[in-house]
Amino acid sequence: MSQTLALRTIAAGIRADVPVLVWGNPGVAKTATLTALGKTCGFHTEVIVGGNREATDFIGLPYEDDGTTGYLGLGWAERLRRSEKGLLIIDELTTAAPSVQKAMLRVLQERMVGDTPLPDHVRVIAIANPPETAADGWDLPAPVANRFMHVDWQFDAESWFLGMSAGFDNIDIPTLDDILGPENPSAAARAKGAITAFARANRHLLNPNPPSDAAEAGRAWPSPRSWHNAAEALAAAKPGDEDVAHLIVKGCAGEAAAIEFQAWLATADLHDPAEVMADPAIVRWRSERPDRLFALCSSVTALVASSGTTVDWKAGCRVFAACAEGGKPDVATPFIQQMHAMKPEGANFDAEVLRAFADLYRRMGAIA
Repeated sequence: MSQTLALRTIAAGIRADVPVLVWGNPGVAKTATLTALGKTCGFHTEVIVGGNREATDFIGLPYEDDGTTGYLGLGWAERLRRSEKGLLIIDELTTAAPSVQKAMLRVLQERMVGDTPLPDHVRVIAIANPPETAADGWDLPAPVANRFMHVDWQFDAESWFLGMSAGFDNIDIPTLDDILGPENPSAAARAKGAITAFARANRHLLNPNPPSDAAEAGRAWPSPRSWHNAAEALAAAKPGDEDVAHLIVKGCAGEAAAIEFQAWLATADLHDPAEVMADPAIVRWRSERPDRLFALCSSVTALVASSGTTVDWKAGCRVFAACAEGGKPDVATPFIQQMHAMKPEGANFDAEVLRAFADLYRRMGAIA
């Protein structure tokens, strides 16, 4: 794997707001490159070294006010909160003591620093040496590891040679848009639908017990949270970048799960939700495989949710009506119920939709 491939994977995590943990040996320019990436992309960047911190550096110092315990704000969190967009880099993660790692839990995915919420524009990257090469290194506990997309860093010798000649400050670092291209709502919805359909068909990989081996538990393993992270990162990746797609699933759910997902995806031949919304008749509803239909319906729902327009909402409803009238009402019913919950103000169901789900609507009562 090249450093360019690692950067493409990390960029997808940043765009998707999925915490990324970058693993690599000491001294191979992980922190310098990722700090430069943040600068190029216009992020206000705060770098915190885990081994030099205590638990209070992530939850704040406690104080009591009128019988209520609160936590004093932290400078780095306040600077990120005030920025237009921020990047928190937690360096030397595996040198942080277990008590500090526990204090990081809410910061990593819930963006809470004590009593202070970090805004949606703040992204999180952690950097770690493998415990065997870290100074006083610790394995990550399973709850911490499972919050991350794990990416293995590759040293780029050519970039290092160039930096030695021209100066490391002069190395060109691409922006997220340069790396990933423009956002593609249809491809993003298709990626989310694929993950949802795969997890539905492979429930043994949805919620297994965490690995019993401490080293394995400290890396990527499958859980509902890690599959959600994989779906979000896949949706942010450049469409058609199969190498990055594999690394995203591997980094979130582990290598074995990634291999199974890749094998399933190769035979799935999934529909484009935008094309089906434009013309539901292109799908052979009666003969279509259930897993492909579920992936399609999930993708359509995700596309409608990201759009938020009445036009797309109506188009999504027509897809589910076609699915029900095509002999698959059991597949379509949960999704039309989601459409009901997502109904834009002032929108109404078309007659064909009401007809397709007449029994459902009778049970639910009249739907305006």
